[in-house]
Amino acid sequence: MKIKIMKTLLLMLIGVTIFSACGGGGSQDNQIIIIGHSPYDYELPSIEVTKILAEELGYAVEIVEGDIGFMFASLDTGDIDIWPGVWLPSIHKTYQEQYQDKYELGSAIFENAPIGWAVPKYVDIDSIEEIKGNEALFNGKVIGLEPGAGMMMVSEQIIDAYDLDMELVSGSTSSMLAEAEYAVSQQEPIIILGWRPHTMMVKYDLKILDESKGYWEEDSQIWGINKKFADKAPEIYNLVKNFKMNIDDHEDFLLHVENGGNPSEWAQQWIEAHRAEIDNWLSN
Repeated sequence: MKIKIMKTLLLMLIGVTIFSACGGGGSQDNQIIIIGHSPYDYELPSIEVTKILAEELGYAVEIVEGDIGFMFASLDTGDIDIWPGVWLPSIHKTYQEQYQDKYELGSAIFENAPIGWAVPKYVDIDSIEEIKGNEALFNGKVIGLEPGAGMMMVSEQIIDAYDLDMELVSGSTSSMLAEAEYAVSQQEPIIILGWRPHTMMVKYDLKILDESKGYWEEDSQIWGINKKFADKAPEIYNLVKNFKMNIDDHEDFLLHVENGGNPSEWAQQWIEAHRAEIDNWLSN
């Protein structure tokens, strides 16, 4: 009887030792980092790099897709941990007013990104003010994105503020770009929602229209972080509080993928080129 008890205790001790060596319930191997991804490709370079770095540290990674409203709500509820898609001060101003106390801002991945209504350079209009009285030139339409996108909300405000007889047409990024491609191929006027980083600015030779009332500011792309994430994954929390990648690198990634390149290969090369910076980000 004593021998059986001693064997049982020994097995229990071995089990506890193995569990402790693996880090128990708080180990990286047992942690899944959930990264949000809204339907915009400019988030992908940051996501790919972060995924690789998290996996290097022993975390598993899950990517959860959804629209902008879903991302903000999920940062609050913890359904996602991090999301590299917050645009401030202008694009997501409405969402920020609602959620600013419910999640944490991380680093500005890059700052002062050009954004606004865009037209092909052959269109002889340079500002939103000049659209007034010329709405028919564009068939009275601004070709837009998904209905919940921050740029759509701001665009509605701009139509009212400038008293434009224009309809904001919702759709998807891909449908908007398809219309832009056709219009440019026919040398026809069109207004779409434009931003950098994106390949559209070069592919369709676009210009951003001046906007004097302050609705479009040069925004920053910022990490959003669930408030409990620092305890869950301290190193990756440090990463997204310090992460930087310039617009040119973003557009290089997008062109690479658009031309059939592997996104993970590009991300791995970027990591190796910035390894010293990244090590510093992870530890501070």
